[in-house]
Amino acid sequence: MSKKVLEVKGLKTYFYTEGGCVKAIDGVDFHVNEGETLGIVGESGCGKSVTSMSVLRLVPNPPGVIEEGEITFEGKKILELSESEMRSIRGNDISMIFQEPMTSLNPVFTVGFQLNEVLMLHKGLSKEEARKESIALLDTVGIPRADEVIDDYPFALSGGMRQRVMIAMALACSPKLLIADEPTTALDVTIQAQVLELMKNLQKDYNTAIMFITHDLNVIAEVADRVIVMYAGRVVEEADVFDLFDEAMHPYTIGLMNSKPDMGTNGDELYAIPGTVPNPLFRPVGCQFNTRCEKTMDICFKEDAPLLNLPNGRKVRCWLYDKGGNK
Repeated sequence: MSKKVLEVKGLKTYFYTEGGCVKAIDGVDFHVNEGETLGIVGESGCGKSVTSMSVLRLVPNPPGVIEEGEITFEGKKILELSESEMRSIRGNDISMIFQEPMTSLNPVFTVGFQLNEVLMLHKGLSKEEARKESIALLDTVGIPRADEVIDDYPFALSGGMRQRVMIAMALACSPKLLIADEPTTALDVTIQAQVLELMKNLQKDYNTAIMFITHDLNVIAEVADRVIVMYAGRVVEEADVFDLFDEAMHPYTIGLMNSKPDMGTNGDELYAIPGTVPNPLFRPVGCQFNTRCEKTMDICFKEDAPLLNLPNGRKVRCWLYDKGGNK
C-alpha cells in the first residue's frame, strides 16, 4: 500500500472581510500518496489555490484564518509547527510552482541569484557550489545555454523559459511534495506539452508526490493518477482518473466534462454550465450547486449532501446517490 505523504482532514479556511465571512475552504478532506499525482480541478473561485496555500500556511492573515482541520505531512502536524519550522519545510520538503512565473520571480535579481539562494539556504552550499548546482538544474529542465541563462534577469526570458526556471527552483531540494498551481495556463500548447512531459519524467526520477491544480480537464487526463473535483470550497467528487473520465457521477463533474471542446462537434455551440459559482458571501441553502444543476430534487434546496463513500474508492457529494452507490 502506498505511503501517504500528505493528509488533509476537515480543512476550513475563512477570510474575514468588511462584507462578511468568506468560507473559501469549508471542510475539505484528501490525501496524496508517495509518487502519485493528485489532480485538483474546478472553476475559478472553487477554492483550489486557497487549498494549496493552506497546506503551506501561506494564507495572508489577516484577513485569512485556518479555522479548523488537520494537515499532516509525513507525520508532522503542519498547523502546530512554528514559523521557523515551516520555513525549513517550504522549498525544501514541500515546493510550489505558481501559476504566473513573472510574478513569482523577482525582476531585480538574476535567475542564478534566486536559484542559488534556495540551495544555500536549504542545502548549506557555498556560493560556488550553488552556482554549479543551479546550472545543472537549469540543464535538467531543458534550458539551453544554462551557463549563460543563469546570469539573465527574468524579463529577458520567454514565458516557457521562466516556467522552467520555476520548476528548477521547486525541484532544487528534491522535495517530497510538489504543488503545481496551474503551471501551464499561461503557456502555448507546444510548451505546455513539454512542461508536462518534463514534470512526469522528474517525478519518475525523484518519486515525488504532486498536487496538480488546474481547470483544464485535458491536462488532468494527461498527468493525474487520481482526481478530486472542487466546487464552492468543498470536494464534490473523488475518483481514479480513468473512472472519472469513463463515468463522471456528480452533475457538476458531468457539466465540466460536457464543456470540453470536441473535434466531432462540427461547429456546434459548446455546452456551458448555466450560471456561475455562487458568491461566497451569499451561498445558497442546501447543495451549493442547486442553482445550476439540472437534476435537483426537493432535498437539494434544504440540506447539502454528505461526501458519500462508493465502491472502488470513489466519493461523491450528491443526493442522487445513496451510501450503496445506487442511483
